[in-house]
Amino acid sequence: MKSLKFLALFFIISTNAFGITYQIGETNNSPSSKNGPSNTNSSNDQQEPVPSLEVVQEELTQAEKDFEIAKKMFNPWYGGPLITGSGATLPQGLVNVQPYFYYTVNYAAFDENRKSRSIKNINVTNPKLALAVGITDRIDIGILIDWIHQKQSLESSHHFGDIKLAIDIGLVKETPFIPGVKFTLAESFPTGNYQKFDPTKAVVESTGTGSYATTLALTTSKVVWWSLLHPMVFRFSFNYIIPTKVSVSGFNSYGGGFGTNGKVTPGNAFFLSFGYEFSVYQKLVLALDVAYEYANRSTFKGINGTILGFPAPVGTRSKDVLSLAPAIEYNFSQNLSLIGGAWFSIWGRNAPDFASGIITLTYTF
Repeated sequence: MKSLKFLALFFIISTNAFGITYQIGETNNSPSSKNGPSNTNSSNDQQEPVPSLEVVQEELTQAEKDFEIAKKMFNPWYGGPLITGSGATLPQGLVNVQPYFYYTVNYAAFDENRKSRSIKNINVTNPKLALAVGITDRIDIGILIDWIHQKQSLESSHHFGDIKLAIDIGLVKETPFIPGVKFTLAESFPTGNYQKFDPTKAVVESTGTGSYATTLALTTSKVVWWSLLHPMVFRFSFNYIIPTKVSVSGFNSYGGGFGTNGKVTPGNAFFLSFGYEFSVYQKLVLALDVAYEYANRSTFKGINGTILGFPAPVGTRSKDVLSLAPAIEYNFSQNLSLIGGAWFSIWGRNAPDFASGIITLTYTF
């Protein structure tokens, strides 16, 4: 398109120059020019002003610059950062498949005073599979399946995590000046292991919450062209999680011990994330997520049970954690991207101090 504009501009300028030369020649050969000036002011008023050579040269130079920039510009491809989703929904009839692989080390824990205290490393291997289908151009549905393997010293366990189903509803479609916005309603099902743990390896047996948790989320995203040669994307997501009560027995995800039996009321939680992507060129993108999670305390009613003859603690304190997730994206095409990076905590309270390596492949067809 830019090249056509440049050629059109060149054609117009060339035509004007030819017309001006022709008019000058006709004026010099006309009878009035031979017989002396006649009605000079009227003739000049009817002629358009002739641009100077400096103006013509300036316009040509600018057109050439625009043409060179246009040759370097491209339609940006994005696979998304590691944490924050897009404000757009999947178009009707398209399917997205996105397997993940997480490897996490919980090497410490933040205490009540936000100090990181070392613990024996808990190594977590966590493959995930996300599937989504576009129902209409404004609605898609998806599922997320987890498998979790945990190990500390010689003890290990593995089990499914909680499965999540979600529906996305597009509220605003992205335009050159307006960001895309979508609303998400998701439900988490307690398919993970959350109670009746083996006392000798209770630390590594928890892979779920035991709760049906409803998530309400708003996500927005926008491609911006502050740099014509390096477009970028800004994303923001707010998630509010409302869990149901959980019946627990024995050692469980909320504490417990021998003889524990009762109900836990998990606290509501929210999760904020900000995502940023920077196009180095069409296939290579740098990404960063900043995430903050807060969960209210969980309470327990029932029989606490015992550990080493003392009442077993059941329930958790309120907690929060701030984390970063830098990544690199490589886009093989508009529909196929490979993303790899890290996710690690930098500040928290009553939460794990962790570091994760993540790699994911996303494909839309």
